Amino acid sequence: MKSVEPLKTVLQEMITVYEKLLEVGNEKQAALIKGDPELLLTIFPKESALIKEISHLEDRRQQEVISLQRETLSELIAEHPFADLSTYQTQLKAKLTDLEKQHELNRQLVESSLDYINSMLSLFTQKQEQPLTYSAKNYMQANTSRSFFDAKV
Repeated sequence: MKSVEPLKTVLQEMITVYEKLLEVGNEKQAALIKGDPELLLTIFPKESALIKEISHLEDRRQQEVISLQRETLSELIAEHPFADLSTYQTQLKAKLTDLEKQHELNRQLVESSLDYINSMLSLFTQKQEQPLTYSAKNYMQANTSRSFFDAKV
């Protein structure tokens, strides 16, 4: 049977890349809180490159598992209990859980920012209605002012 060492190497590389992705997620969180779009623009390419690398590593991991004539990592762990594969699996699960939490927090920050922007835009585009008043000749008139921005829908 083939050695599990190449698989362990791939799993360790995946853990390292996930750690880098968490660091980038923290940078993204700081940029979102700070409201710094230029910093966000520098973070997106880093994040994309790491995601691409993870995709490549996942393909390699699947190939290694298949080359060991198994379908899942759990099957290999059952056959090789002393190969530290379960440690790698646990670490990967922990990193993925951390990434999910980071992603959810960043999603909420983006959503909050968009809500703020939308509320500011609605304040600027809203027409200011004034109450009906009487003119000098006792006729009722509605005074409407134009909005700060004219918006066409």
